[in-house]
Amino acid sequence: MSQTGQSEVNVRPLVRGGGFSTWRCCLAAGVLLAFSSASYGNADVKQLPQGWTTLAPDAGLTVSGTFQQPGHTDTAVVVQNGQAGAYGLAVLPGAAGDGAVSIVKTFKDIKANPPHLSLVKPGSYQPVCHGGESCAPLAIANESIGLCFGEASCEIIYYAEGAYHEIHITD
Repeated sequence: MSQTGQSEVNVRPLVRGGGFSTWRCCLAAGVLLAFSSASYGNADVKQLPQGWTTLAPDAGLTVSGTFQQPGHTDTAVVVQNGQAGAYGLAVLPGAAGDGAVSIVKTFKDIKANPPHLSLVKPGSYQPVCHGGESCAPLAIANESIGLCFGEASCEIIYYAEGAYHEIHITD
């Protein structure tokens, strides 16, 4: 992390193993980070659903942007549900009229591959295709949430048609 609070990407060649698939995965993750800008702030978490709490403050666990509509800054934060043993991504809307705080994604253990959030700019993104299929790029109109789990996978969580959706860009 630089002194300005921006994520830095160090690219180095893979020396052993992996092959084309690993190279493609790392390239896609680098592209996501290059076209995103990290933004960290303090989310107002008083409105989280019951049982959910924020994790200890850490760079990369909170990001703010205009996810739902221009002019309203929403905040995404990684949260934990101690009773259920789950983690999640909560979105706190920037305006009362944008709805209630919601858990838009849940996941389990984060110790092996800790999550990191980044702000993804509007644009066209290529999802991961499995089984040799051909997938068309997806145009995302609003700022969105980049969610990466260590070196394991990255996805974009975006708002469209009244709900949050996700596309995987690395696996």
